[in-house]
This record gives sequence, structure tokens and C-alpha cells, in this order.
Amino acid sequence: MTRWRWRGSIALLAVCLGFVIYPLIESRNDVINSDWPAFATGAKLIVRDPGHLYDLAVQRHVEYDVTGGRVLVTLGIQGILPFLAPAWVALLAVPFDLLGTESGGRVWILFGLACLAGGLYLAVRPRPPSSIVPAFASVPTALLLLNAQLDGLVALGVGAAIALWSRPYLAGLALGLTLVKPQLVVPLGFALLLARRWKVVLGWAAAGALLWASTAILNPRWVIDWVKAAGTTVQPGGREVNLAHLGVLFPVGFRTVAEAALTLAATIAVLLLARSRRKEFQPAAAILVAGGIFAAPHALPADMVMLAMALAIWGQARWYDWVLLSAGAAMCAVTPPPVPVLGGLMTVGWICARATWSRPEPAPLSAR
Repeated sequence: MTRWRWRGSIALLAVCLGFVIYPLIESRNDVINSDWPAFATGAKLIVRDPGHLYDLAVQRHVEYDVTGGRVLVTLGIQGILPFLAPAWVALLAVPFDLLGTESGGRVWILFGLACLAGGLYLAVRPRPPSSIVPAFASVPTALLLLNAQLDGLVALGVGAAIALWSRPYLAGLALGLTLVKPQLVVPLGFALLLARRWKVVLGWAAAGALLWASTAILNPRWVIDWVKAAGTTVQPGGREVNLAHLGVLFPVGFRTVAEAALTLAATIAVLLLARSRRKEFQPAAAILVAGGIFAAPHALPADMVMLAMALAIWGQARWYDWVLLSAGAAMCAVTPPPVPVLGGLMTVGWICARATWSRPEPAPLSAR
């Protein structure tokens, strides 16, 4: 048994190494076909023309320069992948864009992987660093790097907040990193309010205010423009993995109401599950992090890396939990709608159920 564990650990480490090497050797086409062109477009606009940061017509001209004139083919994006993230993400992308489209994209991906590894490490302490290997070597990490997405920063914010939990103001400031994708931390925000963790909330709000001010100077209307643009992210044929996506099954005039109602219902369900483990920090935190995907207004397969984060926080995952997570993420990434949303909900449900009802195995007598 020890030999199999040793071989398994070597294999997982090899996968981790492959993830780090891949951005260095992937082709230019792979870089362009990720989400990096959208972030590079935002970086160029926040410097050159911040007043039109979310103007699709302006974005189209800029992104054509980024992609070398290539037209992307994705549902509902009219030839480009639009920049729809909060404005401070565009500021974050500026130094990477200065490296050039190709080099900047590679460094951007490595930066995201480094943030993910750092977040996992901070979340699992004082457990050994080796305990983050199954999470980092999972399929969701592959989706993260292939899509050049920002979930690594969200993971870093959550991990840093856990590490700084005894210093609530600093923990709240660390959670400011999650605001690159605020839709993924809706249950966590409500949980802090209901638990009256005012110092953490204040630190989080202060971080948000600083981020808002950093871009409001350049474009005072960015929040209004962003909210309007963000409403276009949900498409009936999209590979969403969140409950609110089922709102697209309703008639057009009722979809917004249905999506809001489903988001609220999912948030309440996650909060109730977390409340049942409120006396145990790790299971409760894992439920809130995993439930962020379930309750998100918008979540894609790449965002399922937060489920790996949840399992790492929980700390009691078995080998089959990691296998099911990777299988679920792979299914969501390659199957046509509506399979991804069903696969995503089942994967999140499994993790939340495990963290809610599983109890740690008693230690053997020799270890007591």
C-alpha cells in the first residue's frame, strides 16, 4: 500500500510540474485562444480610453490588434471575447500586457498558478505543503491555465484570509483579492454578515473601496457600465455550472427574475449547510467556498478550481473525492449544454454533502 501511495505522489507531482511547464511551451495560438486577449484588451483600454472600457465596439478594434486580426468563434461574443471583469482587473493586467501579447499571456498564466498554489498552501497550514498536491494536480487547475483565468487570485484571497483569521481586519483585507470575481463569494459574504464578523467585513469593505477608487479616478461610470455588461455573460448555450443558469429555461421575460430567485435559493441552502457545521471552522469554510460555485450568478468549468480549494480547506478528502472532482470538471468542460450545469451541480453537491455529514475517522489507539 505504501508503494502505491509513493507512486501516486510521484505521478501527482509530475502533473503539477507539467502544469507549470505548459505555459512556457504552449503555442502562440493556445495563448490567443484563451481568455487572455480579453484581459489584454481591458489593460489597453484602461490606459488609453478608460471611458469606453466596456464599449463592445471599441473593444472589438482593440482586441483585433491583440489577436493579430483573428476572429474568435464563441457563442454571443460577436467575434471577440469581451472584457467583462471589474475595472481593477484591467489595471492588474497592464504590466502583463506591456510584455506583449504572447509573453504577457504566458506570464499571466504562471501568475495565476502561483496565486493558486499560494492560496492552497495558506489554507492548509499547519498541514504539510504536500497536502496541496492533489488540489493543484486536479483537472480544474488544467482548465484554469488553459483559459488563463483569475480564480488563482480568488483562492489566494481565501487562503490568506484563513491564515490571518486571528487578525480579522487583515483577513478582510485579504478577501479583497476575491473581488476580481465577486460572483464566486456570495455565500461567504452573507455568512460573515450573519455571523456578525464586523471586523472582517470592514476590512473587506476597505479593500473594495480602495479598488473602486483606483479605477473611479479613470472612469467614474465604470460600475454602471460593468453591471450592464456583466448581464450579457449568461447565454442559454453557455457551459455554466451554477444553479442560476437554469433560469434560461424560463421565458425570456422571466429569466432575470428566475436567475435572481435561484441565486437567492442557492445562497440560503449553502448558508444552512454551513450553519450546521458552524462549530467546526474547516468544514463550514469548505461548504461556503464550494457553495460559491453553486450560488454564483455566473460560473464556468474553470471556476471549479474553487471546489479543489474547498476540498483542501476541509482536509479530510479521500482519493475518490479528488477523482470525482476531476471527472466532473472534465465532463463540464467538454460536453454540450445542458450537461455542464448538471455535472457542476452534482459535483458541488457531492463536496458540500461530504463536508456537511462526514466526520473525521477516530485515530488508532496507538496514536492516542
